[in-house]
Amino acid sequence: MIETVLGPLPAEALGATSMHDHVLADSARLQRPGEQPPPPGPPTVRPETRAYLRRNMLAFADNLRLDDPDAAVDELRAAVAAGQRALVESTSWGLGPDHGRLPAIARRSGMTIVVAYGTYIRSTLPPAIAALDEDGLRDLFAVALDDAVPGTDYRAGLLGILGATAGLPDAERGMLRAAADAAAHGGASVTVRLDPDARDGIAVLDELAGAGLPTDRVIFTNADEFLDAPYWRDLSDAGATLEMCFGTEDVHVGRVFNPTDGERLRFFVDAVAERPSASYVLGQSVWTKAQLARHGGYGYARLLGTVVPELRARLGEVRVEEMLIGEPRRLLDRGAGRPGA
Repeated sequence: MIETVLGPLPAEALGATSMHDHVLADSARLQRPGEQPPPPGPPTVRPETRAYLRRNMLAFADNLRLDDPDAAVDELRAAVAAGQRALVESTSWGLGPDHGRLPAIARRSGMTIVVAYGTYIRSTLPPAIAALDEDGLRDLFAVALDDAVPGTDYRAGLLGILGATAGLPDAERGMLRAAADAAAHGGASVTVRLDPDARDGIAVLDELAGAGLPTDRVIFTNADEFLDAPYWRDLSDAGATLEMCFGTEDVHVGRVFNPTDGERLRFFVDAVAERPSASYVLGQSVWTKAQLARHGGYGYARLLGTVVPELRARLGEVRVEEMLIGEPRRLLDRGAGRPGA
């Protein structure tokens, strides 16, 4: 059974799924000055600032907020029209989640929404969450999986996205152990964003597995941020799922680098050919306002409307359907649901 914001869904009913997206979020804690002064006028996403934001994506707090439910509904309807049926809402603590408004968006848009619940990198966390020790985090995660996401009447479908920084400080290792224990007891998967400038993935797997979570229940999200073939091989050989995100091509000079979708496609096709039996899933991580179609971005329809046809042409229908449907069903299926159900 898969837990969605509208209640449990039989795993076999899950359709084409983006395993990483953001519907409502406030990531303004990640704001940084731009490389150059912005255009005149208010620091908002508008036609006059779009070119600036392509190279300075973190410069405006407004760009780092997805805060309009009506806009979310319209944008998600375009993805549904393109053939997408579900997404994982990956906005964890630190990225400004708004869990309470998701059910209405799911109903109005026709998009199945599965919530990932977790804690992002420590520097972004609200004080009350940052103050929790390992036991406190374990309890927080267990409540979201077994009872309900706080402030809602639905359960989390998995834990994440968990944020990992270079070297895995002790607090992050405790967070990973807490998540692994809660997920193992709740029959859930865990999704982790690795620091793209470090190579700590195996250490992350060791922490999670040591706390009882099988590596085949671990998803490394945003794996497009490190197009490093040997590293990919190491992670997939260790049993983890790699999630390739498409659609984010804006950068923040000196801080955030993103490849183009063309570069992602070329790397990914080669990676799948080299490890054809490895586990892969797809996502698009719409997380900035400028990525929305209404602001000139690709929007949520990018994955099914543009990327998937390219992948089908290069990898074949069967392999791509496994990434879009088969593996998401496996990773999101929590069996009978909460313990004792």
